Amino acid sequence: MSLDGADAFETTLLAESGPRATSNRPSLDAGRWAGKRFDHFDVERPLGSGGMGAVYVGHDRSLDRRVAIKVLPHDLAESGELQERFLREARAQARLNSPHVAHIYYIGRTPAADESGKTSLFFAMELVDGGDLEAFVERGERLDPERARGLMIEVAKGLRDAQLAGIIHRDIKPSNLLLDKKGTLKIADFGVAKPVGGNDSKITRDGAVVGSPLYMAPEQAKGDEVDHRADMYSVGCTFFHLLCGRPPFDAKTPVAVISKHLTEAPPKVASAAPDVPKPLAAIIERLMAKAPAERFATYDELLAVLEAAAPEKVRFGGFWVRGAAVGIDVGLASLIIGFLGVPGLVLHLAYVTVAHAIRGQTLGKALMNLRVRRLDGSPLGVGRSLTRTISSMWLPFFAGLVILLTEGRGGLSLAIRQIQLTDVDAFKGLVLAVALGNVLLSLLYGAGLMIAAFHPEKRAAHDLLVGSEVVYRLK
Repeated sequence: MSLDGADAFETTLLAESGPRATSNRPSLDAGRWAGKRFDHFDVERPLGSGGMGAVYVGHDRSLDRRVAIKVLPHDLAESGELQERFLREARAQARLNSPHVAHIYYIGRTPAADESGKTSLFFAMELVDGGDLEAFVERGERLDPERARGLMIEVAKGLRDAQLAGIIHRDIKPSNLLLDKKGTLKIADFGVAKPVGGNDSKITRDGAVVGSPLYMAPEQAKGDEVDHRADMYSVGCTFFHLLCGRPPFDAKTPVAVISKHLTEAPPKVASAAPDVPKPLAAIIERLMAKAPAERFATYDELLAVLEAAAPEKVRFGGFWVRGAAVGIDVGLASLIIGFLGVPGLVLHLAYVTVAHAIRGQTLGKALMNLRVRRLDGSPLGVGRSLTRTISSMWLPFFAGLVILLTEGRGGLSLAIRQIQLTDVDAFKGLVLAVALGNVLLSLLYGAGLMIAAFHPEKRAAHDLLVGSEVVYRLK
């Protein structure tokens, strides 16, 4: 059970409390049962309290294990509707056999609390003793994106198991996602869970909105029939909050928050947390789609894209393998320039720029199993690629500028024609031009590439300038 022991939040459209309110109002029963015995359970100390129950740490004497014990507040025990909801929470969780759902062990009645002889309901459940994800919200912290992706996988697996058991949770939020000491996630608090295709009229009042406004699906807020995709929406909102440090929609009242869920487009993850990888951001934004049909059709589909969003294991291309790739590309360039002259130079530079911009590979890099990309893994794009090409060739461009300024345009043309094939019979001249071109261009390029020999991520001068990196193509 979570440290706050909060149950599902339930509000009407006339509610006046703030949108961050939950049902964990101070319970009159908090601490009342400490030191008591329920059947074969010893109640030890309070763990938390909520509107639907006080939660205690207890000891199961029959199996010698520690448990969490949730007790329906004494002042609510006479309500048939609330007893039904309390029983429903226990039965819903008891039906699930999932490593990502907190297990229910036992349900029973407390002894009489006073001379009135009235008893209340309790159930004993798995003690999840690592806190809950609400703690990140309360501390103003943000989850690491990769940690968040892993936890989303666990949530999706738990909700898939719930759906297979015929249950929709309807109140996914940070305080209902618990962590054990090993960091494994457990879903708890099925107090407003709904049987698939079932009727929940005994649990909800007319005009009531059941759930937590900060994370509530639009169709749920409208009181429409919901399915597992409503839980998906709540997962998206929950992890937006955990990754971005704020909920996707916020306002002064629950009504205003619900209105935003119904009418406003969900915010972009990148605008609130630029460090979240694009694949993960896209998943969260799809989960928060207004129309259920625009979310994922099944949890298996969601799990597949979450697995595919795993960051690839990066191995940076070293100096020597990059030098070999450059040698191949320079050889190709020398042949093209030898045959075509200045147009060949322009053609080669255009080829390198476009190849790096779109595929991240020239012929040399493809043969050496390398590719160039931005630091976030995305393609360079034409602008960055062009800047990278020019900056990597800074020395030949500089040499050309010096020749132009000292010898004029005629001198520059003469220098270029030295490696141009002007006669079909001048095969020896071509061979010499190719050889000289390879050596010269390799030396010039190596001036910027040399930094990669010492940089921890093997980035050359032109990589540092445009924010690129050269990595092996790894799956």
